[in-house]
Amino acid sequence: MKQGTQYRQLSYEERVQIEVLSTAGTSIRSIAHILRRSPNTIARELREKRVCGCYIPKKAQHKTYWRRYTAKRHCMKVARSTSLEQFIREKLIQNWSPERMAGYLQRTGVRVSKKAIYKFIHSRCLEQKLFWKKHHKRGGPKRRDISHKDTSKRSLSQRPSLEGSGHIELDFIVSKQSPTVLLVTVDRYSRKTHIRKLLHKTPHAVHEVLQELQRTSPLKTITTDNDIVFKKWREMEDILSIPFFFTQPYHSWEKGLVENTNRWIRASIPKKRDLATVSDDELRGIEYFLNETPRQCLGYQTASEVLLSVTKVS
Repeated sequence: MKQGTQYRQLSYEERVQIEVLSTAGTSIRSIAHILRRSPNTIARELREKRVCGCYIPKKAQHKTYWRRYTAKRHCMKVARSTSLEQFIREKLIQNWSPERMAGYLQRTGVRVSKKAIYKFIHSRCLEQKLFWKKHHKRGGPKRRDISHKDTSKRSLSQRPSLEGSGHIELDFIVSKQSPTVLLVTVDRYSRKTHIRKLLHKTPHAVHEVLQELQRTSPLKTITTDNDIVFKKWREMEDILSIPFFFTQPYHSWEKGLVENTNRWIRASIPKKRDLATVSDDELRGIEYFLNETPRQCLGYQTASEVLLSVTKVS
């Protein structure tokens, strides 16, 4: 179909022709050529509109009408429900996506599709409240510091398969205004996120945070990049008894989980802000949002719920 054209539903007369031609043994491509339709349209019509194995034009027409009626009714479901409308408006403020809303509602026994939620958002001109509409910005070119590569570092190809929680990805959020940084860790299994503010990015400060995390839940592996703070990674590994695994230089997508988490954090803490001014209460609020928001990859459970279920089993 050409760009800018709209799909046109099959008419009843066309459906009669399809029945006559298919009964006579005419191929799908030949029927499509005669009706000037796509072969996919004819094949889908004969596949989806059969009743008891037979294609009957009148019943196919009725099935099409009923499908369109129920689809339209379903998309109006939000507008007809005051409680649903209030829920969606509240969650938009909390930066929930329509997919998360639909998944969470389904878990609570309310069936509503993400399409219905999107349609309600567009009908009420609420698009600008969608998270990435508010916060999407393109990044500038990255500087690449060419330095000697430590060939003894373990690559991700050596990392063991993911089994349970304790396998974390680690990264830093920095600012130009001060040496203060945010250390971000994300559990690869449960998506549980911890954010700690460090006045200076030093091996000792990082080591203290990792020891704190290890006291609350055992750490099994750490995945990070080639930051200079890990120049003495062997000593840190020996003290913590946790194996370190490193991405290739300039391959940040290899630890995509923590990189994506940083995007969410940056939505609340812009790049131009001095990280020294970020309060502990703000960080706890961001942590709460990340750990208590349902995620599609977790079956619309929260990170805290997944971690709790793992703790109970163990």
